Amino acid sequence: MSGKAKHFGLIAGSGLLPVTVAKRLSETGEKLFLISIDGEPNLSLAGFQSLSLPLEHIAYSIPILKKQGVTHVVLAGGVKRRPSALKLRVPLRLWPEVPAAVMALTKGDDGLLVTMVKMFERHGMTIVGAHDILPDHIAADGVIAGKRPSHTFETAIQTGVTAAIVIGEHDIGQAVISIERRVIAVEGIEGTDQMLARIGPLRVEGRLSRKAKPVLIKLAKPGQELRADMPVIGPQTIEGCALAGIDLICVSSGTTMIMDVARTVDMANEAGITIFGLDPSNWVKAGK
Repeated sequence: MSGKAKHFGLIAGSGLLPVTVAKRLSETGEKLFLISIDGEPNLSLAGFQSLSLPLEHIAYSIPILKKQGVTHVVLAGGVKRRPSALKLRVPLRLWPEVPAAVMALTKGDDGLLVTMVKMFERHGMTIVGAHDILPDHIAADGVIAGKRPSHTFETAIQTGVTAAIVIGEHDIGQAVISIERRVIAVEGIEGTDQMLARIGPLRVEGRLSRKAKPVLIKLAKPGQELRADMPVIGPQTIEGCALAGIDLICVSSGTTMIMDVARTVDMANEAGITIFGLDPSNWVKAGK
């Protein structure tokens, strides 16, 4: 690598993604300083040079990372709650950022993350997507686990893809569950796992036929800031789908990450669940 050496900073939430990113950077010999978000505990990140900050104090990560000599920043992991405007704390030198930060809190998740990305960039740091660190975790096109979906799923896939694009355009969520021409669940701020958890009881209550074949569709939002929030599936997704009676997961190829790939694929195959990567534009326009 020519020019100035990279020094990575990782803003880490919960889940497998920040752990996997940190381990990959460590394995490749990259310098890394980690800031974890309070309330998003990740014991697997112990051992890395790090500190933790309350979510509302995240602006302090900029002078901290600059003092550490960080040149490139990765944002990775889940955050269960949104920051409170009343509890925001900003270093004096970053006060010009306050109006944009407060306005960002009125937006959806993608709007908030775009504001964060721009803030880091204005202070001379390059944002690197987790997928750039983990290119082998990006969903490929076609069958990833299981077998190719039969023609009986075509209508449900097209219905779900169309609905997922619509909710993505409004920064609502990334995923929906569809059956034939019906959308039976839409992901909101609760996330994919909680959306899946709503489906099992519907079968028990008789709201869904046991013969129904629901499909999980999870796509990147149109225009989404993928460096900060690429859609992710993993072992928990497989567990949730198995409990919900879903045996087909469709994700946007090239713009979805799969955590713990080998385990996720093995679990899907064991449960009889297909994971299928697709180009959403092919399904919206032509049905296949």
